[in-house]
Amino acid sequence: MVARGSTAASESADVVILRDDISLVATALSVGRETVTVALQSIWVGISLSVALMIVAAFGVLPAVVGAWLQEGVDVVSILWALRATGSGRSRTPTPAPSTSHPLAGVAP
Repeated sequence: MVARGSTAASESADVVILRDDISLVATALSVGRETVTVALQSIWVGISLSVALMIVAAFGVLPAVVGAWLQEGVDVVSILWALRATGSGRSRTPTPAPSTSHPLAGVAP
């Protein structure tokens, strides 16, 4: 957590949590796992499409120029698939827990 850490530690860390909230560690781990999952999916989608096109091209169905253009299309699809990791449409910041400073807080006498 950067609030009490040194500058050198925050510069060399993989993840820097800017607030003193230990629950954000779980959020950081979740984001990391999702990112790795999307990256692996992107790799396998690209490899699968390339192999399928190579098999088609091996039988002489595609001319070399068309195969080259299709490979560029495979690269674009793989990149777009990987860009899913930049945002999933949901908030990554946890909602704050309700205040529990006093059991009767907010109750009128």
